[in-house]
Amino acid sequence: MAYLDEFHYLVGETILECQRIEHDIKLIYAGMLKGNLEENIKLVENKPLGPVLRDLEILDYSDNHPCLSRDDYKLLGEIKDVRNWLVHKSYMEFLYLRDQAWERAYRKNYQKLVNFHSRMMSLGDNVENVRVNIMNRFGRS
Repeated sequence: MAYLDEFHYLVGETILECQRIEHDIKLIYAGMLKGNLEENIKLVENKPLGPVLRDLEILDYSDNHPCLSRDDYKLLGEIKDVRNWLVHKSYMEFLYLRDQAWERAYRKNYQKLVNFHSRMMSLGDNVENVRVNIMNRFGRS
């Protein structure tokens, strides 16, 4: 079904972007922490995004020259909820419907997916740039 091909593609690309962002956030935090980078990475690599993000925001704003804006942190905080919707509910909200109900629900979810995908692509690029800058600034490259 042609409709679903684009939906599948965007779901996959969005999940990839969420994973890349999460990994970069952990690298940024590990890079900003004092001590050995490899040990810092091991310290955070298996932690959930939420606690790492909270600790990073505190550390990032500790010198009054943050690398990420409050809006970036807010969007980063939304990743978990929307990613959970994407993985567990995005298909189920239209999959078992028929005819016009299917079409309406699909279009609604598709638009939600497109919006989230766009936000994640932009955020991902921003976070990647911050990661590169942090690694250079802290001599971690």
